Amino acid sequence: MKLFLKNIVFNKHIKYKRYNIKFLNSIVNYFLKKFFPQVLRPSNPIILSKNNNFNISEFGIKIYSQNEEDGIILYILKHIGVKTKKFVEIGVENGTECNTTNLLKNFNWNGLQIEGNKKMYLEAKTKLKNILEEKFNNLKLLNCFITKNNINKILRNNIANNEVDLLSIDIDGNDFWIWKEINCIKPRLVVIEYNSFFGPSLSATIKYNPRFNWDYKKNKSYYGASLKALKKLGSKKKYTLVGVDKNGVNAFFVRNDLAKKINLESKKIKDIYKKNIREARNKEQYKKECKKLLKQKLVFVK
Repeated sequence: MKLFLKNIVFNKHIKYKRYNIKFLNSIVNYFLKKFFPQVLRPSNPIILSKNNNFNISEFGIKIYSQNEEDGIILYILKHIGVKTKKFVEIGVENGTECNTTNLLKNFNWNGLQIEGNKKMYLEAKTKLKNILEEKFNNLKLLNCFITKNNINKILRNNIANNEVDLLSIDIDGNDFWIWKEINCIKPRLVVIEYNSFFGPSLSATIKYNPRFNWDYKKNKSYYGASLKALKKLGSKKKYTLVGVDKNGVNAFFVRNDLAKKINLESKKIKDIYKKNIREARNKEQYKKECKKLLKQKLVFVK
């Protein structure tokens, strides 16, 4: 099933372009609902054996996500259960490669997507209307640059209750500080980007700057936080690190009470850490960026 979904979704704009996209979408929708029925409606946790491996990276599927997060999110939600079918995603660009569009389209979820870039936001508005059709009404799409000062107010004004099933953060900058600041919701699952340039041993993040804008060309490695720093923050916020994706981009955290209920143990950094696969292709450049990052203004997380 996983291979079938990967192939048909990956190729539906290339190999299968001459075929009816609605027909292909209906096939994907059918199989997703067949294999992940728990995500369709409020559901109870599935208790795992105590010696389970729970290797989430093996269940990656790319539908509307960038790094196979769609499949991993569905796999985790299938096990921890769903309560509200609500989400918050901060940083969606044009909406076609983010972590919640699949939930909107194929699982009838609803929630909030936030994009700080005005051009991307307007593009997302158009593209998501085409993708979601009538389900676009289940989405609140905001154009807002997120800071520590405004995040909780925005969430309180746009989320009906305090519990959402999924929080996704990918803003290429203050990710650590924004997650740390959020105190008005307690998501069951948190997906947050980590910066692999920090390496597996360093516990650090960039210094908080409310106007931070990632300069990918001139300062490629200076953004976000290390996986170790995020694990420490997650522990303080009572979340368990359960894995990362195969491309070395996102970390996945389950709320402690839910992790304990289904026998999910926290993963060790040395066992799951992966370099960003795209950046690491150029080994020499990757090493240079890692060294460059260490010379810049960092905050070390204890």
